Amino acid sequence: MKVIILAGGRGTRLWPMSRKSYSKQFLPLLDGRSLLEGAVNRALAVARSQDIVTVTNSDYYFYVKDILQTAAPEAIQNIICEPEGRNTAPAVALAMQYAVERMNAAQDETVLVFPSDHIIAPVGKLVSYLRIADQAARDGYLVTFGVHPTRLETGYGYLQVGEQHGAYALCHRFTEKPVAAVAEQYLASGEYLWNCGMFAFTPSVFETALHASASDVAVVTAQGYDNTLQHWSDMPSISIDYAVMEKAANVAVVPMDLTWSDVGSWDSYYDLQEKDGNDNVIQGDVVTIGTHDSLVVSGKRLVTTVDVDHVVVIETDDAVLVTQRGSGQDVRKLLELLEAQHRPEAIDHTEIIRPWGRYRILEVGPRFKIKSIVVNVGAMLSL
Repeated sequence: MKVIILAGGRGTRLWPMSRKSYSKQFLPLLDGRSLLEGAVNRALAVARSQDIVTVTNSDYYFYVKDILQTAAPEAIQNIICEPEGRNTAPAVALAMQYAVERMNAAQDETVLVFPSDHIIAPVGKLVSYLRIADQAARDGYLVTFGVHPTRLETGYGYLQVGEQHGAYALCHRFTEKPVAAVAEQYLASGEYLWNCGMFAFTPSVFETALHASASDVAVVTAQGYDNTLQHWSDMPSISIDYAVMEKAANVAVVPMDLTWSDVGSWDSYYDLQEKDGNDNVIQGDVVTIGTHDSLVVSGKRLVTTVDVDHVVVIETDDAVLVTQRGSGQDVRKLLELLEAQHRPEAIDHTEIIRPWGRYRILEVGPRFKIKSIVVNVGAMLSL
C-alpha cells in the first residue's frame, strides 16, 4: 500500500496564524504537533515510511522536510514539489505517476490519498476503515470516505450513500456545500455523509477514470512523471472531485464513525477544543471578564476581553483578528482584501523560515532593520 499526502494548501481561513508562506498544516494545532505530522502518523499506521509520497511546493519544501525528518525520515526521498498550484486533480495524478515509476507501485496496489491538514481520531479506528477501502479499491472502485454528520454544517461537501456492498457502499452522488435548509434535510434523511476529502484507488483504475473524464490531465501525465513536470501549466486547475470522482460510475464510499475535522475555520477549531466553565476556549496569555462562548488566543501579548460573547480573537505579533463566531468562512474575504492592498501580513509571518534556519524581524526604520537570526546546526547562511 502506498500513501499520497497533499501538503500544498494555503489554509486561508485560519489567518492570521496561517499565512501564504506558512500554512495551517505546519501549525502546532494537534496537541502541540503539526497537522502534517498527524497525517504522516496516520500514513505510518498502514504503510512503510518509504511508501509515503508528499506533494507540496517549493515554498513549503523545507517545512515538509523538517517534519518528515522526525516523523518518517525515509519519506524525505519522496517529496514532490509542484511547479505551481493546480488544485488536487493534477497533484494526485502526478503523485500516482511518481508512485508507479519511482516507487514501483503495482497496477493493482491500493494507493491512499490523505489531506495534510485534517484532524482524525482515533487512528486505530481509522485503520479499520482504511482496510475496508483497500478491499473496495482492489474490487475495482474509486473509493471516497464519508463521516456521519454530527450537526448541521454548511461548510462541508456531502456524499449521498447508495446501495450497500458489505462494509462499504456505492456513492450515489457528490453535493456541494449546501445552504442551511438543505443541510438540515440531508441531516434528517440519514442518507448523507460529510465528504472528508480522502480517497483510495489502484493505479490502473485511477488511470482509466482519468482518461475517461479528465483527458486534459491524463494526456499530460500519460507521458511520464518528468514530462508532467515540464508541461505542468498545460493542465487545468481542477479538483479531483470535479475532474474524476463526480463523473465516474464506479465510486464507492466507506462510511466512518469517528472524530474528523478539516480545521477549515476558527469556528471548527473552537468546536474541537476543550471549553472552560463559560464555554470559552482560552489559549496563551488571556484574561477575560464576562466573556462566554468565545475563542481567545494570544500568541505573544496579553489579550483581555470584557463583557463579550460569541467572539473569536486571535492575536499574533503583527496582526489581530476579531470576529463573531459563525463568521469563520468569511475570513477568506478579509484575506483577499489584505492581499489586494498588498499588505505583507497576508503573506508572511514576522518569523521567516529558511533552509538554513529562521529569522524574526524585530524593528524596522527608514535606514535600519534589526533581526534575530537562528542558524540550524551544521547549516550556514550567505553573508
